[in-house]
Amino acid sequence: MSAATALLFLLLAAPPARAGIAESSLEHGGLRRTYSVYSPQGKKAPLPAVFVLHGGKGGGAQIRKHTERRFEALADERGFLVVYPDGVNQHWNDGRGQPGSKDVDDTGFLAALSDSLVKSGAADPARLYAVGISNGGFMAHALACRDAGRWAAVSAVVASLGEALAPECRPSRPVSVLMVNGTEDRLIPWDGRDVRFLWRKLGRKLTVPETVARWTALDGCSGEPERSELPDPVDDGTRWSLEARRSCRGGAEVLLYKVAGGGHTWPHGTPYLKRVVGRTSRDVDFERLVVDFFLRHALEASR
Repeated sequence: MSAATALLFLLLAAPPARAGIAESSLEHGGLRRTYSVYSPQGKKAPLPAVFVLHGGKGGGAQIRKHTERRFEALADERGFLVVYPDGVNQHWNDGRGQPGSKDVDDTGFLAALSDSLVKSGAADPARLYAVGISNGGFMAHALACRDAGRWAAVSAVVASLGEALAPECRPSRPVSVLMVNGTEDRLIPWDGRDVRFLWRKLGRKLTVPETVARWTALDGCSGEPERSELPDPVDDGTRWSLEARRSCRGGAEVLLYKVAGGGHTWPHGTPYLKRVVGRTSRDVDFERLVVDFFLRHALEASR
């Protein structure tokens, strides 16, 4: 038996990988960047990869806890990696020019991390996705603007396009975008341009309607959007509706989930600072909704 044949035999005979979370790091931009990856058990690589981007003052471990590991349960069921990267000083450089993060190359870091997962054979380069909340949601928008050839689709929760980034947003291809925004969000107001936390101003943004209009134009969507009301199974003071644009170039779609009465919160997320962030909606299984959205989009050809 040749050495190559013996190696192939050992690989084929190896047991399926065990599910679990692995912490690691890489060097990028002169900084040691940290992240964790959840790999489902017994799924054949390369797999789709869902990057979950924490909000400001958070981290990968925090968003993992906040979402109660629901992405990981879905990963076991559907077969994808869950990637929890950490921002520098608990923030992402999302294009708003925030102090402490404006000189950090987070777009490059997330590209390098995805390249590392692809090179190792773990991730499928045609099926890389990013979902984030607040600062992480702004970062998801920024990835779609800055590196559209890498990310097959993105989702932003309680976030919109940064005002400074919007004029420079010229994606190389139509990118599918799913947004979730609450009408009672006081930090990222539906119709306001200032991002605020208590008395602090944290940059400027487009309004939610302006952000949807910008992605509609960038993705070359045509016709009137489809509008529908979602079921309201929980009496929590919120109600979901969908404004969907699906007649877009390259099979892209732009989806806006409007949460009437919703605050600055992740759907079903662990409640915190209720008087500041507002209501948390429990009407929709959001992780399943966004994973279904992601997995119906893929790049036409690997990079």
